[in-house]
Amino acid sequence: MGTIYDVVADSDDGRIHSFGARRSRADAEAYLAEELKRYAGSSWRNFRIAEVDATGLFEIPPRPTPRERYSVRVKQTSPAASWTKVAVEILDGERLVGRYDRNYAMLRTFEPFRQGGRHYALISRNYTATSVMDLETGEIIAGEEPSSGGFCPVGFYVPDWWDIHERAERSGTLPGSRRWTPDYEWPSGDFGFVWGCVWGDDSSWKVQYLDLSRVQEGVLTREERFGYVILDTGEAEGREVWRDAREFIHLWSYEGMRRVEFRTSQTYDLRSGQIQDPLE
Repeated sequence: MGTIYDVVADSDDGRIHSFGARRSRADAEAYLAEELKRYAGSSWRNFRIAEVDATGLFEIPPRPTPRERYSVRVKQTSPAASWTKVAVEILDGERLVGRYDRNYAMLRTFEPFRQGGRHYALISRNYTATSVMDLETGEIIAGEEPSSGGFCPVGFYVPDWWDIHERAERSGTLPGSRRWTPDYEWPSGDFGFVWGCVWGDDSSWKVQYLDLSRVQEGVLTREERFGYVILDTGEAEGREVWRDAREFIHLWSYEGMRRVEFRTSQTYDLRSGQIQDPLE
């Protein structure tokens, strides 16, 4: 990353406060002039630019994100009146990088993500199993075995760094600045979410956790970590109106405490307090 330029000032209690960093001295000088006007007469004093060598520090992942970069082209391969099957082509722009067949409708079962500088994708070739494809080779490197009673994926979400820290760089929060904390170095593509249902329980979508930390070793683990949580994805009944997963799955990290908030649609039996499926 090289050198960053952090606009800082002193407070009455001796603290040094960062007002935001810039990647070039010219941008930092312009920003410093703005802050001097804004805080004229305040208790902040000794405004200045602190040069910080950020070599070897965390690198903010580049844009576009994998989700912005990769897409799929889907073609139905089964007759209209039969069980839906599709052929899926994965595209990097216009370049074909992988293909596979799926024995059910596509739904939202493609989610590209990055981990350790490499690009992967969550896919579902069988309607009761999740797999991971290496987008550089087109090979399946980890996955579940299909099962007639397995969990049927409807959608996937792997939080990208930009999903959570979209405003960081605009606010001047850069690696090496006084504003930067380890919270800004998360997430790194080592976990995700799948929503869907166990076959026969398809009146609502449940959400489960995917441990992706060992996919490079061929290991993918799905966990019912949150219990029987009915996810409210905001879809229109009877129509495939897909919402951005960030509308119903929200994550944040503060001082190492990592949290997820789901938009849910839970129904309870008033007498027992037991969770009920909303269509039962």
